[in-house]
Amino acid sequence: ANFIYTNSCRNILQRKLLFKPPTMRSLNLSTLLFLIISFLFGIKAQQQHYYEEENPNDDLYQNYADREKMKEVQVGTPWGKLAATGALGWFMGGKFHSSKLQKKLNAKHKEETKALYTTYYSDVYGLKETNAQLVAALEQMGVTVKTQ
Repeated sequence: ANFIYTNSCRNILQRKLLFKPPTMRSLNLSTLLFLIISFLFGIKAQQQHYYEEENPNDDLYQNYADREKMKEVQVGTPWGKLAATGALGWFMGGKFHSSKLQKKLNAKHKEETKALYTTYYSDVYGLKETNAQLVAALEQMGVTVKTQ
């Protein structure tokens, strides 16, 4: 009993020495969310500051205006894009309609196969009945017939 008491006391002491109150538990969710958002905005502002230092003559509006002028200069029909879009539409339509047709044909084939097997089994059953009747008639006449 002394050994168990000593081990249990040692476990209690180790737990008390190793236990440290959590620091993050005192923060509620809104405080944590506020800290994360503040941190992210700080990073973004710092990146913007470095970008402005490295690229002082960068003008985003000027780039936009230049692109718009280039669009106005390029007057004409983009035949390549139209052809590619048409070919893609034709291909996708073919895939769609062929899959519909395939499903329809598979259903039709399944029905035909079912009808064929039903006919086959009914014909085989009819032949077995006819053979049994013929064997019975021959046995009544006195002829012995070998059956398989």
